[in-house]
Amino acid sequence: MTTTDTGVRQRTRRAILEAAATLWARDFSASLGDIADRAEVSRSTLHRYFPERQALVDALLLDSQTRMGEAWGAAVAASSTPIETIENIMGAVVDLADHVLFLFSDPVRFEGNPHWDDSDDDTLPDLIRAAQSSGDLDPAIDPTFVIGVMYSLIYVTAESVSAGTLPRHKATETLVRVFRHGVSGSP
Repeated sequence: MTTTDTGVRQRTRRAILEAAATLWARDFSASLGDIADRAEVSRSTLHRYFPERQALVDALLLDSQTRMGEAWGAAVAASSTPIETIENIMGAVVDLADHVLFLFSDPVRFEGNPHWDDSDDDTLPDLIRAAQSSGDLDPAIDPTFVIGVMYSLIYVTAESVSAGTLPRHKATETLVRVFRHGVSGSP
């Protein structure tokens, strides 16, 4: 296999995974044929990469979790304060809107799947407490509640981007503004 073949294979695989994320974020019953059409590949090509639906589900599950983890890590690395870290994490994750919806739109979709990692990030409560200590977040609100609000806002932002009611280029700004100030008219 040549380097060109490898590059083409990687691009084809990525196109199939992105098509699956886009369609399954909206409708998990979308067929492999629909995914092949969206990826602009033949059905036989899709089946060479993913011989059955479950193989594609598992590959997208792993890919989505990996991409979310990488985005999270890059956001942390690019931040200097706790609140900046929280905001960067939210922005980085919401940039993967279709993957967020694929992973979290159905709480039991991946129950029993050995590839599903539903462990919580142990550092997030400490990050919330640090932002509270610095005066950026209200210290009277339990960190668990703040995390729930954060995840809820990420999810509804991803849904809004997916539905086309919130432009992707405004998503992070809107998400952070609502997280910091609620939905009141004053900043």
